[in-house]
Amino acid sequence: MAHFSFIEKLQLIYLAIQHYIRAIKQKLIRLYVLKWRRSANLPKAIIFEPTDLQIADPTIAEDIYDGHISLCGTSFNIGANSPFKVIPPNQAWYNELVSFGWLCHFKALNSPIAIMQANALYVDWLNSKNYYSQSNWKMAITTKRLIALLSHSSILTNQSTEITNKLYFKTIDQHVQVLRRSFKYVKHSKDKLDIAIALCFANNCLNQSYQIKNDKLDYEQLLAEQLAEQILPDGGHVSRNPDLLLEIMLVLIPLKQTYKKQQKHVPIALQNAIDRIIPILHFFCHPDGNFIQFNGAGPTDWAAFLSIFDAEGEGFKAPTQAPHSGYYRLYAPDIQLTIDAGEIPKSEYSTTAHAGPLAVEISVSAQRMVVNCGATDHYDYKWFSTTRSTAAHSTLCLNNQSTATLKLPNWLSRLIGNQIYHGHHKMPVTIGKTPDGPQVIASHDGYARNFGLIHQRSITLSPNGEQITGMDILSPAQDQTKTPFKKQNYDIRFHLHPSVTTQTSRDGHSILLIMPNQDMWQFVSTFAAFRLEDSVYLGESQEKKKTHQIVISGQVEDYAEAKWQFRKL
Repeated sequence: MAHFSFIEKLQLIYLAIQHYIRAIKQKLIRLYVLKWRRSANLPKAIIFEPTDLQIADPTIAEDIYDGHISLCGTSFNIGANSPFKVIPPNQAWYNELVSFGWLCHFKALNSPIAIMQANALYVDWLNSKNYYSQSNWKMAITTKRLIALLSHSSILTNQSTEITNKLYFKTIDQHVQVLRRSFKYVKHSKDKLDIAIALCFANNCLNQSYQIKNDKLDYEQLLAEQLAEQILPDGGHVSRNPDLLLEIMLVLIPLKQTYKKQQKHVPIALQNAIDRIIPILHFFCHPDGNFIQFNGAGPTDWAAFLSIFDAEGEGFKAPTQAPHSGYYRLYAPDIQLTIDAGEIPKSEYSTTAHAGPLAVEISVSAQRMVVNCGATDHYDYKWFSTTRSTAAHSTLCLNNQSTATLKLPNWLSRLIGNQIYHGHHKMPVTIGKTPDGPQVIASHDGYARNFGLIHQRSITLSPNGEQITGMDILSPAQDQTKTPFKKQNYDIRFHLHPSVTTQTSRDGHSILLIMPNQDMWQFVSTFAAFRLEDSVYLGESQEKKKTHQIVISGQVEDYAEAKWQFRKL
């Protein structure tokens, strides 16, 4: 465990032991509920079928019927085989398969053959040899599947199918019991919120004679506690990942509807969370509607956006800043600049976070110009690790090292997830108007531990939006008294959107950027050398697109500064 002190190694080992014990307890719970428990009180009816906000496409159901299953960006031909009896193309594809979100497409097809096929697939899963395996009963998967089964009960409890009501409701009871018994052994993460939401769905949707007997758990109280812990005052998620907000909203809104349709009081915590999240979803969007690419945000889920705003409306004004989430923005006519000036989330919520402090993204005339590389699923480990690194962000990188420890030993990552350690802390941020235009000044201490240096970035946007002036400064940390400074190399990167065409000037003193609408911008820098290099962008669909990056290079011993500017021509 390189980069960790002896005390930190002991702490990590202790943490691993805790997680291992929790995993053993969850396994015992799973085996007891699924194999040994005999319940005399099964649910008997669905009194309300929740709305599924996913965009349903009947053609997808037809493709599945023909043996072509496309999930998580991967299309896989299973032929006449059961999808639960073939070797999956990747883990993400399999997780989506056993989450059963695809039932919405069969429901939309609305034909006897579609219902029979959906039921047949469900029975195949119940009878598969992996039914009892941990991969089928991870908390994130179990919660999604329970909500999906409740939302599509009308096609799974049809008396004319081979699935009897008793079998269906036995499965529902198994899900409920696994979740309620496992809650206290689940690490603090989004999983706890997911469980609270799923159990509230079960309470609202199942017949009243089905009593979930648990003296210690009040599900609405659990939901309120988890929303208070995980949804920040500005509406962001504690992980600082914009994508997770979409996932959360896709279940919070249908949960709210289960209360309203049955004329129940909507919990205040639930309504407040929805009201806070919707405005910040607008904030996280570039003018073209795509998400900013920070801290795990990947390709924009347009279907989720449409579903959320169709259900709750778009009449919420986006905030101008998101200080609790750590994102700040400068505005001018036809230009929008976003900077990440927050800190690394707590370790248990950092499994999707990135080490990109003070990274920026810039949109001009509703076109993205400067971006970060984006994100990919953690099962694509090589790219997952690469896109989390500081070098994959439009910020300063010192000595080609990230600002945090991103890689843990494999055995430890399998237990506790891809947590980040030794991350930077948030430092004071100054944002306001100056005679030269709106300005933001922010710092981070991500390089203080290894190099004794603080990175400060100031950016000023001209009032007319035709000039962006920035300065990056490396200076000694206040407590830097232990060792003398050594000369280090630094690189300041600006990753460009693939739609931007680039051209280096003949004298090498500037770089021309041509936008899709043929607007031209010029990049210049002083006190340092700069050049164009290849880069990659993963912010659209599942495709890795080739692009370019501007790289400013220099050296620092105890102090360095680099000035740069984007000018509209």
